[in-house]
Amino acid sequence: MTEKFKFTVGGVEVFLSKEDVEQKLRTIEPENIREVSVEVSGKRYPVKQALSEAAGLLRGNFTSHDAMRVFRKLSLPMGTGPGDVSTYPERFFTAIKSLNEFDHAEVRGVIGGLVAKTDRDNCFAGIYYRGKANVESLLSLKGVKDVQAITMLARSLFEFAADIKLIDVIPDAVKKIRTFSEVEMLRAAERVVKFKSANPTASVDSSVHAEFIKNNAARIKAEQKTVWPGATKVRHWSELDLRARAKLLKAPFDEIYEVKYAELSWYTHAAGLTGFNIKSETFKLLAGCQFALAANCYAILITAVIDEFHLSKADARIKSHLKFAHRVPFTDTDEQEDALKQELLG
Repeated sequence: MTEKFKFTVGGVEVFLSKEDVEQKLRTIEPENIREVSVEVSGKRYPVKQALSEAAGLLRGNFTSHDAMRVFRKLSLPMGTGPGDVSTYPERFFTAIKSLNEFDHAEVRGVIGGLVAKTDRDNCFAGIYYRGKANVESLLSLKGVKDVQAITMLARSLFEFAADIKLIDVIPDAVKKIRTFSEVEMLRAAERVVKFKSANPTASVDSSVHAEFIKNNAARIKAEQKTVWPGATKVRHWSELDLRARAKLLKAPFDEIYEVKYAELSWYTHAAGLTGFNIKSETFKLLAGCQFALAANCYAILITAVIDEFHLSKADARIKSHLKFAHRVPFTDTDEQEDALKQELLG
């Protein structure tokens, strides 16, 4: 009896052996191979078809690289078929997933274990955790119908990546971030209280917000005047709009803003009121572009955290492991993965 292995695929635990796969696929005819295939009993199957049939999983619940990971462990040979650009959205999605797994294993525990944090520590950790929350949301979105949500989350990750890099560029950034957070809390509380005052019968409990205003408004407004003298309304802690932030940071932020954002706007409006007939394949590729942007920005966030908290002291090759996690979804065979590992990790 061939040894069974335990896998977690799409959050589901699966126990499989090479013999199980061969048995399940014995009467199944292979579908057309678009890119990556696995050889089972002399037949080549698309990896997602093979794993779906062998493990009883819905194909939408896992990626090609999840399947490749399983079949590599089972020592089933894989190969490539004709290249297909339509597979790239899944690859970029998998890059986010791979980065998240690296983050969870190498970075997240260190950030969570920090004690006696300084205000600067809190700034880095706060931006990092907000980005992490966006990544977790992105990992639940894969369909064409989700393209608007994917776009919004990718844009937010771009802004978080810019914010974390601006900390060392904008004078008094840490103080400005801390004060801006309180200014925004006060602004939100005042809106709730104002609405309740104008609509006393509304089923809105504004007592917590009123208490916050009573205890903190004078202090926060005084600090706002000190931090941003002469400014009547601060829309971002840096006092710069997103274009100016990107221009200040230069590459890759300026190109992302001027090119990627323009393309996003073009497709968003083309799919809306202008009446262009956008095909579903185009939406899928658009989602792929957003996954690619999100993955790049997520890698920037993680790298900034690695640098700030000197994680390279514990593992001199941690950034190389990060690059490997980012790029491994674009390998198709064991040989390609081994070559990438040799290039980055030696």
